Amino acid sequence: MSDIRAARSDVEELTHRRGLAAARQSRNTEREALLQKLIETERKALELRGWVAQWEMNGEAASPEIRRLIKWARETLLDMERFLLPTELTKLLETRDLFPDVDDLADPLGDPPPLRPWGR
Repeated sequence: MSDIRAARSDVEELTHRRGLAAARQSRNTEREALLQKLIETERKALELRGWVAQWEMNGEAASPEIRRLIKWARETLLDMERFLLPTELTKLLETRDLFPDVDDLADPLGDPPPLRPWGR
């Protein structure tokens, strides 16, 4: 009887550890997506900064439509720069809890074995 309880306990622990591993994987995917978005936003902001500067030099000859486009591009750039501010990024990271001080998803035993070893 105690063997059955021990087996159930082992199964429950393994299930819990697999849940932690899945949550860690999900969090890591979210971290990577955020990092990719930060890099992409930084790159787009750099390109947009150059584009706006180039068009602002020729602003005197620009049509009203182009001036409105430049104004809109500047506003878009400000939004990008605001997103990239360390204070805003800190708020986002705290809200999403991607890098907690104490990792509740840590497994001191490491990742559990796969459900189907060797593809079985």
